[in-house]
Amino acid sequence: MALLDAPHEDSYRAIPAEGQTVTVERLKEFLPKSSRANISEEVVRLVNEMGESTDLPQNLLEEDLFGYLHLVTKIQGTSVTDVINAVKFCNLKRNYNNKKAWSIVFPVRYTKLVDSNKQVDNHVSMYNNSALVRAIDKEMQIPAHLMYSPYFHFGVKKLFELANGKSAPNADGEAMTVSPLVQMNAAKELVTITAQPIEAKIDIKLEQSDAMVAAQLDMNSQLSQLVQAQAKRFRAGEDTADIQRVHVIDVEVEV
Repeated sequence: MALLDAPHEDSYRAIPAEGQTVTVERLKEFLPKSSRANISEEVVRLVNEMGESTDLPQNLLEEDLFGYLHLVTKIQGTSVTDVINAVKFCNLKRNYNNKKAWSIVFPVRYTKLVDSNKQVDNHVSMYNNSALVRAIDKEMQIPAHLMYSPYFHFGVKKLFELANGKSAPNADGEAMTVSPLVQMNAAKELVTITAQPIEAKIDIKLEQSDAMVAAQLDMNSQLSQLVQAQAKRFRAGEDTADIQRVHVIDVEVEV
């Protein structure tokens, strides 16, 4: 695997060491079964010239194209040629501004607009916001923790070495050691980043249904009426044992 160097930090991407053997049959294999897209020798030629026309690695563009051919059926009216152009445009945007990328993908249209003194930015903006380009842009976004996972493993290994007192050799190639303080700090950091996940605590808020609220209000009403009735009977001189016999209507509530 190689890395494509570009001005933007997020443009470092793994590139396949070898390209695909692009043929009509090969392209058809990557199309969704429900697709009726036409694959001609002209389409194959466009694929094989993707790298030359953009000055980007051919292998990278091929890999992206095969990965995004499913959009032919996902986005209505999309052809294989449309996907080819969108793949080139989205990759070029990682190295140039949108206008420059669009001019490379559509050189004839760009030159015609410029020669006619017509507005180019509107065409670029419309294409950049098209459903196909937005879909590919979204799928190209790689989470940082995946993009830099090799560096994480390297960091863990380095901390382990430091925790065991091992340091990089000096200019003469002699093995070097680190102080006990460095070893302790490295060990603490290693424990922190490799710790087992803490059990997640989930706060669940349960809200009463309308039926539960109505039942509670009804119960409160019964209790209020009962208290008033008992007080009235008590003031009338009834026996306390009789007054304490309480009956509350049961209410069934569906939760």
